[in-house]
Amino acid sequence: MRDSSVPFRIAAARGVLDAGCWANAATLAAAGAGWWIAASWAQMPVARVLLAIVSTTSGGVALWLALRIAIDRRLFAALDRAASDPAREHGDALAALDRALADLGWIDGAKAGRALDARVRGTIGLCRRSVVTAFVQGFAVGIAIAVGGF
Repeated sequence: MRDSSVPFRIAAARGVLDAGCWANAATLAAAGAGWWIAASWAQMPVARVLLAIVSTTSGGVALWLALRIAIDRRLFAALDRAASDPAREHGDALAALDRALADLGWIDGAKAGRALDARVRGTIGLCRRSVVTAFVQGFAVGIAIAVGGF
């Protein structure tokens, strides 16, 4: 028996991943602004270094999360196509996905066989990390603007 909620769960995951992309874009833009502000702080060397470190770290984290999200977006798109095939149960599509990921060495045996709900929760975790990274970087730039008088 086919679960009629599967396409909606997959669509929810894809929407969350799209939101994560926007959060990463905001982080990268704020990291660039942080570097621009840090470059103009000649009188505040400690603050300049701290802002540069925060901007570099959050930019690196955002790039890593963007990579993970880009991969997951494509995997969920493929899962959507496979799950919408009337000849295939969604469990078959998940098993095929796990085989492919295991063959690539991207997951170990303990993660294979996870339910779709666990995978969707994983995308929510990626999005949360992206939003937290954007918030930290945005907060650092906001403080820098307030302190620097821009």
